Amino acid sequence: MTVQVEKVLSDIIRIRSVNPPGGETAVAEYLKKLFDEYKIPNEIIESAPGRGSFIATFGKGPKSLLFLSHTDVVPVGGGWSFEPFSGEIKGGFVHGRGAIDCKGMAAAEACAFINLVSSGKLKGRLIFAALADEEVGGALGAGYITGKYPEKLRADFAINEGAEPIRINSKVYHNLSIGEKAPSWIKLKTRGIAGHGSSPVLEFNAVVKMAKAINALANYQPKIVLTPETRRLIQTIADIYGYKVKINEQRSIGA
Repeated sequence: MTVQVEKVLSDIIRIRSVNPPGGETAVAEYLKKLFDEYKIPNEIIESAPGRGSFIATFGKGPKSLLFLSHTDVVPVGGGWSFEPFSGEIKGGFVHGRGAIDCKGMAAAEACAFINLVSSGKLKGRLIFAALADEEVGGALGAGYITGKYPEKLRADFAINEGAEPIRINSKVYHNLSIGEKAPSWIKLKTRGIAGHGSSPVLEFNAVVKMAKAINALANYQPKIVLTPETRRLIQTIADIYGYKVKINEQRSIGA
């Protein structure tokens, strides 16, 4: 039996898990009941009362894939034309706070997980994780689990939230982001020669050397290279707009 993703999304939108204060355990309990119906091993991990994350795992194999999402949502502001937690299905859309960020992905991945398991065609290990506390830093969700139970989320690949839909020429298009910039922590040290006010020409100030290094980093302009995936994205957008151009896969921009 195929799980209806729109019903699952509507149901979990109606569960208020606004962060702060959270309340994600209620969503995790809904998911647990759903996965229990299909006898899929799962668990709820609470980092604090009411701050529960849901994890399910199924299958074995040389490769593993993680379906990753979160169940908390940001507070509700003004200007709504409908009840933010109604979960109403109308006009081909599911309405409510978190429909895009990120309960829509949680519902889609939960249903995809269940349907893959039910099909009997799953090859490898599949993990589904709907975590708490993403909107306020993740310390009580991803931070807690990766710190205490890292093996529960360890996978070869992960599918997570990415770009929102865009509208071009009155049509809606959905993007797939295949990567994202990540931090690279670097520690810089400079050494100099201490001096005295009476003989300043003999000193070599380490702070001045550091200032030059920081200024050089600030002015650095890396060469922009079109990867095959980026080239296809630009080419697709150009085609949608009707531009008669051919984007060269090997082209680089800048110096």
